[in-house]
Amino acid sequence: MDDQDGLSTPRPASSLSGGTVSNHNSAMLSPTPITSHARIAASGRFDLHDIEPHEASLCQRLTKEVEDCDSASNTALQSTPTAPSHSSLARVLRSAATAVQYHAKWFAPTALERLLEAVFEAASRSSSTTDLYAALHLVDTIGTYSLLPSLPSTLRFITFSYYQGSRSNRHRRLSQQSWTSAQQILEAHLGGQFPETILEIIRDSSGFYTRYGFGAIVGALMLTTEQFLPIIDTQSFTIWPDQVLMSLTAVPIEKDGILREQVANLLGNMLQQESVASKIDGLSLWLELIRRCVSLSLDKDVLDSVFQSLGQKMSLFEPLHHPTIAQLFVEAHRPLPAELSSQLMMPWRRSLMLEDHAIWDQGYQDLLGKLCNSTLYTVELEAFIDISVLAYFQTESSGLRQQYVDTLASLLRNLDAEPVVVDILAKGIVSIFTHKTHKEKWEAQRNRTFPILCELASRSVVATRLLLRIRVDAAGVGYLELENAVNADVQDTARRQPQSNVYGLDTLSMGAWVSAVHDMIVRAPKRWDVYHTILTDLAPQLRNHALWRTKTQHINNLRESICELLSADSFVEPPPETGLKKSYIVAQFVQMLVATTSYHQHLPRRDIKSAVITIINVAGSRDHTVSIHCIHALTICCYELPELMAGLMDSIINKMARMVTQRYLAIYVLEFFAGLSRFPDLQNRLRREDFKRIFGVCHSYLQSMRSTMALERKRTPTSEHSAGGNSTSGDDLGQYVYALAHHVITFWYMALKRHDRHGLKEFITSCLSYTDSDGKAQIENQGLVTIDLMDRVDAEELITAPLTEYFDENDGRTITCHRVTGILLITTETSLRTGKTIVTIRRPSGTAQRLIASQPSLGPNDTSDMEDIEARITTSVTVETDMQDFINVFPDDITGRTYGKVAIPRPSSALGSLQIITLPENDAAVTRAIQAFDRTSALDSHKAGVIFVGEMQTTEDEILLNISGTPDYREFLEDIGTLRKLQGASFNTQGLDRAEDADGEYTMVWNNEVTELVYHITTFMPNDADTRLAVINKKRHIGNDFVNIVFNNSGAAFAFDTFPSAFNYVYITISPAERTSFLQAREATAAKKDRFYNVHVLTRPGFPSLSSAGEVKVVSGDSLGGYVRNLALNACMFSAMWHGDAPGEYPSSWRQRLEMIRRLYSKYKL
Repeated sequence: MDDQDGLSTPRPASSLSGGTVSNHNSAMLSPTPITSHARIAASGRFDLHDIEPHEASLCQRLTKEVEDCDSASNTALQSTPTAPSHSSLARVLRSAATAVQYHAKWFAPTALERLLEAVFEAASRSSSTTDLYAALHLVDTIGTYSLLPSLPSTLRFITFSYYQGSRSNRHRRLSQQSWTSAQQILEAHLGGQFPETILEIIRDSSGFYTRYGFGAIVGALMLTTEQFLPIIDTQSFTIWPDQVLMSLTAVPIEKDGILREQVANLLGNMLQQESVASKIDGLSLWLELIRRCVSLSLDKDVLDSVFQSLGQKMSLFEPLHHPTIAQLFVEAHRPLPAELSSQLMMPWRRSLMLEDHAIWDQGYQDLLGKLCNSTLYTVELEAFIDISVLAYFQTESSGLRQQYVDTLASLLRNLDAEPVVVDILAKGIVSIFTHKTHKEKWEAQRNRTFPILCELASRSVVATRLLLRIRVDAAGVGYLELENAVNADVQDTARRQPQSNVYGLDTLSMGAWVSAVHDMIVRAPKRWDVYHTILTDLAPQLRNHALWRTKTQHINNLRESICELLSADSFVEPPPETGLKKSYIVAQFVQMLVATTSYHQHLPRRDIKSAVITIINVAGSRDHTVSIHCIHALTICCYELPELMAGLMDSIINKMARMVTQRYLAIYVLEFFAGLSRFPDLQNRLRREDFKRIFGVCHSYLQSMRSTMALERKRTPTSEHSAGGNSTSGDDLGQYVYALAHHVITFWYMALKRHDRHGLKEFITSCLSYTDSDGKAQIENQGLVTIDLMDRVDAEELITAPLTEYFDENDGRTITCHRVTGILLITTETSLRTGKTIVTIRRPSGTAQRLIASQPSLGPNDTSDMEDIEARITTSVTVETDMQDFINVFPDDITGRTYGKVAIPRPSSALGSLQIITLPENDAAVTRAIQAFDRTSALDSHKAGVIFVGEMQTTEDEILLNISGTPDYREFLEDIGTLRKLQGASFNTQGLDRAEDADGEYTMVWNNEVTELVYHITTFMPNDADTRLAVINKKRHIGNDFVNIVFNNSGAAFAFDTFPSAFNYVYITISPAERTSFLQAREATAAKKDRFYNVHVLTRPGFPSLSSAGEVKVVSGDSLGGYVRNLALNACMFSAMWHGDAPGEYPSSWRQRLEMIRRLYSKYKL
């Protein structure tokens, strides 16, 4: 193959006359001995030194020998030869070169042209590069010793050889040799024809179908790119770039990838060469050629090179070319330079300004598909969609509109499309759907696009979010809920922005949407963002009762799907980057399920029961977060479904009792039991064993807390607590559990019937006591006051105000005596004349009074039993007593039969003491202590603000200047308490003026035997002539309330920072489940059970969210007042601990009264 290395450069013929060539080539080419006469050797070859008398036929004979070799080669290719060929083509060609070297003058131009044609034909057919080298050597030899008869055929062969050498690294020297031959021609007499000739070869598409012709074209392109472009404007090679471009138009680049790559390479290099690029006038032609290349497949490296050049030479192109260039980048899947991004859509924008929509069919419809094939063009795709939507509404052609929608829908059905592309395309459908939604004119477009959105929902978060924003207001008008704003400024703007009504919402096929949701519930979408949107936003839509009022079968279908999913306990795993677990998904489905139960009036009872049972079964099945949501759901069910829940109480209490081992659930279980104690209807079916389990749960939590506190006490002095560190949220939560457990015991004991108390009291008392490290039984203060409450309830005492003006003039002088026994302060006021006695029993849990009448006189015939008489003059303040445990009303009445006696707790009781202390009479310190005790209410008194927010109100001033609210707001106030007059009030008004009605004449108050809740109602407070002063006065109260209730009728979400304050920890927001205007609210006639409200508890950052409404809950108007009141009570209780002076300790009024009695006992104890 490398035989050409042995070729030597021959000397000109003139120097060889009469001489002998001694190089090895001639020896090889002339193996036959030379004689003195020209003759044909035995081998059939000429003796090239002595050709006489065949000079004239030498060229023909050489041509014949070349043709014979070509024929033999063809035969060899078609059949297996029986013997090797006598000579190879390369040998013949070397012989011909030698002959030209010695006898060039005998080679006539015509004969020489035929010889070359035969040589080129034979060599191009050969599969050996040796033959190509030999042919090039012959060309060089002719150029040196003679004249080339014809340039086109020669140059075609050179370009062919150049291409053949480029096909393998092993043959790169063949390309170099070809270029060397071309350079010799450039320097010869035919050099001036060279540029045009090579362009002819490029233009000669007729040769494309032959191996030789194809190779020549490719070689010509390669030579031009690699060798001629650098010298295109030199003296040796002059050609105009536009001539090259015109020639390239004839290349059949659509038919072959190699041709496309070479043309693209050439075009790219033309731009890279400064001297060439500056001379290109036909840039439009250049762009058209590039478009033809990139419209079909091209090698990546070639594309990169071309578009890198194009990006660098953008300044060469006029602005009118920029859209075309931008489309070329898209066609080639290359990133668009920033300066081209905006140019891509410019022609379409201009056409729309002229109301010309033909451009859509002239390429932009196809361009949309190309933009969708890559994520490189998301910005451009968004711009395209925006223009598409503009074109949709600009045209009056229904066919064109349909074509726009169909094109988007078709692209959206491509399952291989990237999520970001799907979402951008979906924005187009969404924009069409949401265009002037309040107009009847566009109802048809909404009906056309709605099924597409439903079909698309599982793959596009944009479509899903839109569909989940659909709502219906109280008047039955459809609208789109505003999307949540991220920052405060945007949020404030959003709150003022009117929501979009949707005309003809009832004509949309909600069944298609429910079917889509059902499919996503049963088979989770592949896209997590879509699934997460369903998880978080479906429940709010389900809570919109007006939307589903006539479609409750859809609600039931979703309920069934959710129940089946929760029962199967098969959920997808959230992506690791979210940090979420499967429990999060379960909790969201529980939220949805509890929303469906609010339709209990319209669904079969068995289906609602199935939903509740599913919630019960899920509770405790996963981590504590799921159980918390289940407990909250069951809380709502207790308010909304009391009859159904009564039949399930046994199962619920059993489940709660089993969850006692999960310490994180303590607060939620206890809050559930605390709320349950306020439902008499739910307690009717409870057995004594059920009550015992509830008290047992409290006992378990108390034991756990005692163990925790014991460990805290064992901390080293260097610990945080020893160093006086502030309480942490963990301390507060633990103490809250401790306080809640005692509250639950208190509430449930008061709720028990008398016969149930008798059997459970001993068990409860044992729950309240514990054994210390020394083995001694101990009762904590909170346990002690709880036992005191139980004793007081059993003694059938009531917390009442002291009797006034009971004694009259006939009673004469009275003697007052104060005695302390155990934790009771007993005061007797006795009339010495009439014997009447008022007994006042002051104890931690309350104050009560008893009257002991004087002893009746006995006549001679009186047969009254002395024991009966004694019973009538004896009063009891406790059931913790024996017959011998009493004090005489009048100390000097030793037997107690004259003025009576008072039964007291026995010394062995937790309430009693061995010693009875009589306090000094007429002692100012004693009087002050008792007066202070009486001022300390036995009720745990709390306060909460109540604020009404009117339609579109967002600012503090707008809201606080309200002096009235809607009818349902007034109904709500009636349900949360009792109207009480402030002037001269004897109860704790929590700062409200009770002298001059400065804060209004009335307020609402709720209380039971243990707790009191006073409301600061801003609409009850008067407005001053100076509105700013009125706002300040109202803010003085609600700004200092830990808990505020906001009845929000604004139509938008309430912002926590609406009323800036350092003391507001919790806002309980109430908003209609359906958007309600001011007029609709005023004219509402629906029954309370048919009105629904969203209740949501917002907490200050850092403040624990413990409420069952931490996630929005929907409740009926019937349940609203009681539910919100209990939320407020729990929040007030925890807030008091959070803010209290004592770290993590609940500020109990009972414990405070207990300490006051103990101080008296200790001070005057002998």
